[in-house]
Amino acid sequence: MVFSSIAFICVFLPAFLVVYVAVPRLRNIALLAFSLLFYFAGEGWGVLIMGVSIAINYFGALLLSRTDKDGSKFVLTITVMLNLVVLGYYKYFGFFVGDILGLSPAGLEDIRLPLGISFFIFQGMSYVIDVYRRQVPAQTNPLNVALYISMFPQLIAGPIVRYETIVDEISTRQVYLADIYHGCLFFCLGLASKVLIADPVATVADFVFSQDFETLSRIDVFIGAVAYSIQILFDFSGYSAMAIGLGRICGFHFLQNFNFPYTATSITEFWRRWHISLSTWFRDYLYIPLGGNRQGDGRTYFNLVMVFTVTGLWHGAAWSFLIWGWWHGLALVLERLGLGAALKKGGPLIGHIYCLMWVLTGWILFRAEGLDQAMSLIGILYLGGHELSSATHLLGRVEIWLPVISALLLATGWPWRLVSSIVTMPSYQKGAVLGRQREWGLGCLLMILLFGASMMEIASGSFSPFIYFRF
Repeated sequence: MVFSSIAFICVFLPAFLVVYVAVPRLRNIALLAFSLLFYFAGEGWGVLIMGVSIAINYFGALLLSRTDKDGSKFVLTITVMLNLVVLGYYKYFGFFVGDILGLSPAGLEDIRLPLGISFFIFQGMSYVIDVYRRQVPAQTNPLNVALYISMFPQLIAGPIVRYETIVDEISTRQVYLADIYHGCLFFCLGLASKVLIADPVATVADFVFSQDFETLSRIDVFIGAVAYSIQILFDFSGYSAMAIGLGRICGFHFLQNFNFPYTATSITEFWRRWHISLSTWFRDYLYIPLGGNRQGDGRTYFNLVMVFTVTGLWHGAAWSFLIWGWWHGLALVLERLGLGAALKKGGPLIGHIYCLMWVLTGWILFRAEGLDQAMSLIGILYLGGHELSSATHLLGRVEIWLPVISALLLATGWPWRLVSSIVTMPSYQKGAVLGRQREWGLGCLLMILLFGASMMEIASGSFSPFIYFRF
């Protein structure tokens, strides 16, 4: 079940909201029950794997709170290792045995990756690490830990929510009219991003990446890479906006996960804007513990490469994901070695072009079916390929070029700023007000238009899963 489906919008969500409003004193129970139902609907008895993760982190944190300083590091190590064993078995065992060792034991193909396992494992680990650091108290109520890890708005594809961000709201929260307004508008903006932009543009990317590379020209690969760059931004940021909106309607304030990443003028800046919850997770729980930039330049470069090695593997057990991680790690090292300073002297336009081309090349690695295809496509992009283009005809279709143009404009951020001057746009801040009656009234009108157009598109039968469901 996905947020952009008829089943979710017309059946699951209304049923949940009715129950959630009807039992104000049992809202946590209602939210937990519907979260487990939501995951069961998509993953079946794979929900038991998530149950194992919840148990590991609940008991691990409880032991940490009752263990002295000398023993707490041992408890933390065991808890984190158990999390990694669960993640490693389902996500990396096949890659290690098949791709690295070259073995093919019976039953290897039967290991199925549970939906959203990377997200709920990372949330669980952040919880126990924060308890170890004494940043948050251990939760004694197992249902609250289960709710934190399994909450359906952000369960499958994030954002990765820190326990400290919502610990108070798990215990007690109030939902105001402003929360409902901001939540609904977040949801509608995210739904429109997915359905009206990401899905139509995906047809171009799918066409290019499904062709025999020997028939593709440089312009074909460029068009396909740009299309996928648009698709993954609006698909993933759309999901994040919908998740943040659903959380806000329930009284939770999730943090921003995207901040117009394609406006960055360096890869360092790009990772401050792209998938913020993941990049900050790696910064706080891997980069800084490794030493960060406090132990000299050499160690800093090593730490950056290690972080992006893990970042690549986090996204998938394949050589193409690993090299994609190294590609971004290389950029950060080069920028610290002097490329960043040179880009600043060259001006924002030079930095912007460099950043976009570096990211676009990386997306080819990310999207390709395998390393061979990725290398072939990158070779065609930079060295040339077939003389005739086979993909340009797609851009002549209004259902394609209209979303593409809209996406290119929206990615700059200025339409958001323009609309914000006359409409109360959704805010990530707690206590965000509605604004003047005219401004939030126009926001409601915008909400209705976006939701109506999205539902018409969904009703037409178009459907595709969110990209990050497979991570």
